[in-house]
Amino acid sequence: MRESGFAFFSALTVHSLAMAFVVGINFAIALRLIGFAPRIEIAALSRFYSLHWYAAAFIFISGMALLLAYPAKALTNPVFYLKVAALTLGLLISRHFQATFFDKPKVTNDRQTINLAYVSVLLWVVTLTAGRFLAYTHNTLLASRYF
Repeated sequence: MRESGFAFFSALTVHSLAMAFVVGINFAIALRLIGFAPRIEIAALSRFYSLHWYAAAFIFISGMALLLAYPAKALTNPVFYLKVAALTLGLLISRHFQATFFDKPKVTNDRQTINLAYVSVLLWVVTLTAGRFLAYTHNTLLASRYF
């Protein structure tokens, strides 16, 4: 994949589009839980979760392809671990929202829900920012550097 410009940029394009779907859907749901667009029923947003989880699967697949193309570049970069941590936490919050408000609906305007929605937005901003910075912050650590 490293030798093929088409394969690398195809994986990067799929990764970017899948991130757009996941982040966009999560932003819409989090903003609704915060209180924006109160006339939109929270249950109306549930149909987006199937698209959300398919896109999350594409993020994983394309992310693994990108990681395998340049493993030393990513695995020696702390920004990569920040991105993976923020992405994982964001997906866990997304699953919590799905289980709480869509699988068995309950009241959505309590303070804990609003705070968690703010945390969700912050995590997705961190995920996108860290992902973007990956292209500029790499410093490959090699064993030969220390011997």
